[in-house]
Amino acid sequence: MLGLGMFQRLTGRSLVSMYSSNTGSAAMLTRRLMSTGSSSGNDDGSDGPGAVGTGTGAQAWPSQQPTANEMRRQEFARQLGAQMSNMGSQSMGRSVPVASGGTTKAYARLNRILAENNVRRELSLRKRYEKPKYKRQRLRRESHARRFKDEVRKKVQLIMKMKNWGL
Repeated sequence: MLGLGMFQRLTGRSLVSMYSSNTGSAAMLTRRLMSTGSSSGNDDGSDGPGAVGTGTGAQAWPSQQPTANEMRRQEFARQLGAQMSNMGSQSMGRSVPVASGGTTKAYARLNRILAENNVRRELSLRKRYEKPKYKRQRLRRESHARRFKDEVRKKVQLIMKMKNWGL
């Protein structure tokens, strides 16, 4: 199995220190890493039977070319390490990844996220003070409109299904 020691050796990062505050995420990542499997079966990061108990990671096996499975595992560890380097930063949840030369796509994605979350509308509402009474009324209206829209959508879907059934 690809244990925490192997992950730390491949990426230079420790999962324990990164996720000490969020144990659910650490458990999920540990399960994911262990489900990828490894031919050696050592969780301590050592590579062979000669390295057991030494703690240095000395390799007793003759060096071989990495198999396709090992290369995929190493690539996964590299990608995971890159993703974890951004976790917990100030820009977490506030940034959109930009592929090489894909600034227009990234800008469109950012605009879509802002529109879905009603960020611009919330900003315009916060420009002026809203009395609690009017805020409650507005929130009640919005929640009712949202529920009504969901019910209309469900009814339209049901009618379309009935149309496809031939009714």
